[in-house]
Amino acid sequence: MEDSRFELFMGLLGSASKSIQRLKAARMGDFDLSAAHTDCLWCLADAAPEGISQTHLAERLGMDRAQISRVLRDLAQHGYVAAESGYRRPYRLTEAGARVAAQIAQVVREVNRYVSENIPAADIRCFYRTFGVIAERLADAVSLYGVPRAAQGGDAQ
Repeated sequence: MEDSRFELFMGLLGSASKSIQRLKAARMGDFDLSAAHTDCLWCLADAAPEGISQTHLAERLGMDRAQISRVLRDLAQHGYVAAESGYRRPYRLTEAGARVAAQIAQVVREVNRYVSENIPAADIRCFYRTFGVIAERLADAVSLYGVPRAAQGGDAQ
């Protein structure tokens, strides 16, 4: 039972993740941006108005700093983000970036409504509560089962 439960969990997680990445890529094509850009815009919109540093953005999104740097450079070239000068400078959305982030938020709301339309609210709350516990326990298992530090990464996307 546990082996098949693990396979089911991994299969469902992988399938959901691929679908989310495809949705992001398809919708961001309208802006000539990638799924990674979506994540950064979403995170920056959440951090507004104080902004967020490149390092903190990388940590929040689980991306490596080099990728975050490239994405922020692209977003700046599109006029969607701006940064103050100096060390650990916060990045903020520009007005154009805020408009794009609002459009992304609208798409997210539409997809969320579609995905959950026939699921009772209590079931959705239970799912996220349970999934949160699973995510925490998996993070604990990394330490408990001695996964080598280099393998813990977080750079895969």
